[in-house]
Amino acid sequence: MVGCALDREETRQGLGRYRGQAVRGTTAGAVLTALGLVFALLPVEASWSSEPAAGLGTTGLILLAISLSALRNAGRIRRALAAGAWSAHPAVAVVRGGMVPPSVVLGDRAAGRAWPVDLAASKHRYERVLPGPDGVLWWCGDPDRGGVLAPPGGGDPVWARPVRGHHTRQRTLHLAAAAGLFDRPSPAQPQGPGTRDAAARAAGPLDTDAEAGAGAGAGAQGPGAGARAAGPHDAAEAWTGAGGGAGAATAGTPGTTGTTSAEDWVRGPRPLTYAVLSAAARRQVLPGTGRPHREADVRAVPWWRVRSLRWVAGVPKLLGAPVLVGTGLLMLLSRSSDYPAVVAYAVIAFGAGFLLHSGHRFLTAGRPAARLLARAARGPVPVPKRYALLFDPHGGAPVLVLFPGGDGAADLPEAVLPLRLPGTLKQPRRGVPSAPAGPVELRGVTDGAGRPVVVPWIEGRPLWPSGPYEELRAGDRAAREYLERLAPPQEARVVPGSPAA
Repeated sequence: MVGCALDREETRQGLGRYRGQAVRGTTAGAVLTALGLVFALLPVEASWSSEPAAGLGTTGLILLAISLSALRNAGRIRRALAAGAWSAHPAVAVVRGGMVPPSVVLGDRAAGRAWPVDLAASKHRYERVLPGPDGVLWWCGDPDRGGVLAPPGGGDPVWARPVRGHHTRQRTLHLAAAAGLFDRPSPAQPQGPGTRDAAARAAGPLDTDAEAGAGAGAGAQGPGAGARAAGPHDAAEAWTGAGGGAGAATAGTPGTTGTTSAEDWVRGPRPLTYAVLSAAARRQVLPGTGRPHREADVRAVPWWRVRSLRWVAGVPKLLGAPVLVGTGLLMLLSRSSDYPAVVAYAVIAFGAGFLLHSGHRFLTAGRPAARLLARAARGPVPVPKRYALLFDPHGGAPVLVLFPGGDGAADLPEAVLPLRLPGTLKQPRRGVPSAPAGPVELRGVTDGAGRPVVVPWIEGRPLWPSGPYEELRAGDRAAREYLERLAPPQEARVVPGSPAA
């Protein structure tokens, strides 16, 4: 039974994070404003205090205004989520030009309409809610008064208000039609509260801490080690034990070997096979990949000669911290008699703190991680597999879904491996494999705790993982929910035509 949108654990957690950030921003703004007043009320003799007072007070008031507005939006979001249920819609982002942020246009095949909305969010938040490669967003609210948008799954909710002005709305709808909104298939609708979503994401793509030994790949120490994950016929046998017809699956706890029936993965809404997920990967291909930046071959040079591994280790941040300290010292030594020394001291203190933080991270986490990835990339025994490259709608990170080697279209996924975006800040997808699906070689080692560290080689070069190699166990409901999020199921196609027609 479908409950209200706020029943979903992931939605509640996303709203809690947003509200927590707004509360912290409000507190910080109030503190900065109070400090500005303290400097302003110092004795007249301390004339140097006027500049810090103006800077702190202005910064504090701006931060306070932004955070209070976010708190207001958090209240709107909570009320809308408590009053309605999530629905999934085909969506496109429309750029009207100039400095105006993109609008989002949602389609509703059942109602025969589409509606454009503007996102009431800062840049880093609305970019997370823009339609991903599959062009699917979740909506809760009234299209004529405003509501909540979120990526599939219900996390990262953002308040959205209708686009105002008749001509602006019509122009936005025409741009959406030109972008193919009315030719897109209608997505499957959310079913129930889905309280397991957050549990699955909290431990990464899948929770493997409670491995019981009966699932696929139990006891494996790396890619290809131990028992191979169940193939399509073995999985069908393993997943028929729950009995009953469609929908008779037992809802097991995520992270344990499931008793879910075969209907969940094989004969359910759709089989999650190589053919299905590779087709979803081809559907998600977007422009902007381009040729990768040239890097030193990790097999021939130390790890610190490889640009990507330097970023993994945090070397750029470590080198940037002394620059801040030096800048503060130059400000202190070159200042005139009326220059506020407190600004130079603040820059020095910030740089020193940043140096300590980045240095600690480099020594304890960054450098060991980079060295371990370099060792894994040089693994002596490559394991051939096939992959489908999908993109997580939460942030757009690439994820490899791995399948057995060979050419079986009905093969089921064996594992997932999240990847780092290989490009730059301006072109984050640059260097993503040109083929959305195909062969891959896995090389790897185990870390000190015996967990596999895997580096995939595609098109003759390594792609660096951002998370652990997670094996998929037969019948795991959390695994299916995660794969459904990566590749949302598609239903009937929207009838072409404009909403006005």
